[in-house]
Amino acid sequence: MCCTAKDLIIAARRMAELGLVIGSFGNASCRQDDRILITPTCLDYSRMEPADLVTLELAGKKLAGGREPSSEFRLHVTIYGARPDAQAIVHTHSTNAVTLSMLTNELPMLTEEIEAVIKGPVPVAPFVPAGTQELADQAADILQGIPSKALILARHGVVGFGQSLNEALLICQLVERNAKIYLLTQPR
Repeated sequence: MCCTAKDLIIAARRMAELGLVIGSFGNASCRQDDRILITPTCLDYSRMEPADLVTLELAGKKLAGGREPSSEFRLHVTIYGARPDAQAIVHTHSTNAVTLSMLTNELPMLTEEIEAVIKGPVPVAPFVPAGTQELADQAADILQGIPSKALILARHGVVGFGQSLNEALLICQLVERNAKIYLLTQPR
C-alpha cells in the first residue's frame, strides 16, 4: 500500500496533535515501491508542505527533496530492510513510554489491544545515541526476531510500524496508552 505526501504530512501532524511529539522531534515514513518517503529534519510539522518531504532509496541515499531527511533516516531504512511487512513507520517521543524505558526492559501485554494489534509484548532496547547506525542496527535486530510491531528505545521514544501510516500511528498510541497503564499500576 503506497502513501502520498499528503498522507505522510497528515500522520506527522496527527503525532503532534496527540501529544506524541513536540516541535520537530519524532518522524514518520512510508514505502513507495522501491523508495521511502520520509519527514525532513528540523521542521515543525505544522509548517510542513509536500515539497519538504524527502525521498530516499531503500538503502538510504537521498533521491529528492529540498531538505535533509530526518536524523533517524537510518532507523527507518534499516527496519524496512529487516521487516518486509513494514510499509510505514512512525517514531514518537512520547512521555509515558520514555518514562517506562527507564524502569523496565519490556512493556508486557497488559491489555487485549497490545495482543490484538501489536502482536506481543514491546521490548525496550538498551540506550544508544539517537541518529546513529548503531541505534538502527540494534532496533532492526530486536524487531527481526519478534512478532511485535513496536519497540521502545530507551530514553528516546517509540517506533511502531504497520501496513499503513494509520496503523503505525495507532500502534504508537497503543504503546503510549499501555505504558501509562503500566506506570499507574506500579507500587509507589
